[in-house]
Amino acid sequence: MLIPLVALLLTLVACVLLYLSHRHQGWLRAPLPAWPARASGAGLLMLALACGLYYYSPLTAVFAWLMVQMLAFSTLPFLSLLKRRDA
Repeated sequence: MLIPLVALLLTLVACVLLYLSHRHQGWLRAPLPAWPARASGAGLLMLALACGLYYYSPLTAVFAWLMVQMLAFSTLPFLSLLKRRDA
């Protein structure tokens, strides 16, 4: 039961890293350095897929992996709207 949770958390952290390395992200004043953040994000995504493939069937693992990415990448830009802006 721990491996699916690890796969979920790895996917979410990877998506956050990839989002924060983009120049149009809204969480930080300046984006993260592109090369290290994107390489780390891609590596974590592959590790998350490997964890999912270890626990689930290949079709289920890939589907869940893509759905978590879709959910993360569609909600991350809107979470910056909840951040308080200093006046």
